[in-house]
Amino acid sequence: MSQRPSLDEIGRKHRTDKSSGQHGYLGFYEAHFAAQRDEPIRLLEIGVFNGASLKTWEEYFPRARIVGVDINPSCKQFESERVAIEVGDQSNIEDITRVAVKYGPFDVVIEDGSHLWEHQITSLRTLFPFVKENGYYAVEDLQTNFGPMQEKYRGIASVSCMDFLKRWLDLKVADDTIELGEIEDAFLRTYGRAVHFMSFYRRACLLRKSHAGARTRTQKTVALAPGLPNARSLPVNLLVHVGLRGDVVGSHGVVDLGSDAYTFQGLAVDCENSAVEYRVRFPDQSWSEWAHGGAFAGTRGRSLALTGFCARFREGADAHYALRAFGRFVGREAIVEAADGEDCVSPAGEPLRGVQIDLSRRAG
Repeated sequence: MSQRPSLDEIGRKHRTDKSSGQHGYLGFYEAHFAAQRDEPIRLLEIGVFNGASLKTWEEYFPRARIVGVDINPSCKQFESERVAIEVGDQSNIEDITRVAVKYGPFDVVIEDGSHLWEHQITSLRTLFPFVKENGYYAVEDLQTNFGPMQEKYRGIASVSCMDFLKRWLDLKVADDTIELGEIEDAFLRTYGRAVHFMSFYRRACLLRKSHAGARTRTQKTVALAPGLPNARSLPVNLLVHVGLRGDVVGSHGVVDLGSDAYTFQGLAVDCENSAVEYRVRFPDQSWSEWAHGGAFAGTRGRSLALTGFCARFREGADAHYALRAFGRFVGREAIVEAADGEDCVSPAGEPLRGVQIDLSRRAG
């Protein structure tokens, strides 16, 4: 059986400037992407140009859904069965958010657009939240941030994309010696340590997303419900993404930081036998999909404060367990209690700022 061509060989065939004949990115990418070659991944590329790189991705990833974004409508000619082309301006947050909502979340995002500094930074800020856990984000052509190329690509930016990445790198390397709550930049405050790694290469940077590194210490908080948890309560691991704080892991299924300033933007619940599934309500009163087994429901980095949640048993689990959920909402002293499958929401749609989930085993 003949060996399949490498990513660089495919790139040279299609004459993309990412191949070893020019920028040389593809050998670097393959070292990271090879394990996903036969997976049904979603890949987004900003910047279509002559379609050469999209053809490269299409051939290398035979099961992938590929999306290209370009400001030039003529790029629609490069659409195919597995390749979609969206016309949009990468400097326009609404344009690229629309594409991300339509096709995301993504396993891989490649930014190869105008190379203007503010466009590189805007795309990174907007699209990184739409990268899956363990997914990749690449910023190409960072040489435009240096030397004689600065005059052409600076635009209106006050800092280069490389300067922005270096600030991010400081937060990753420094770990908890820098308090994220003191960082003015909301994006860096949210994602400051939310990467496995930031790998710099000739003219490019590749980031692999991970929220594990962004979690704070386990918070010892006071239970919302008197008498719970008790001796019958089972362990519930509760992770909440909290505005101004990042990811917070609560002890005994409780997270409440004691202030209306800390609203919740998403959560994950892990418990015995994955008996419980859950969903969250957004500000427009729409609901997320049901999640279970520690999967994340909600958003990170998009400042969408939750207005409620719902927890219920998965099929058959109610015969073995009892479930009670509690919510605290901004501006309200009263705790809202909900049973299995009941919505835990405030009467007037106030943001959620405290959660407790109590799971116990039924007697007998």
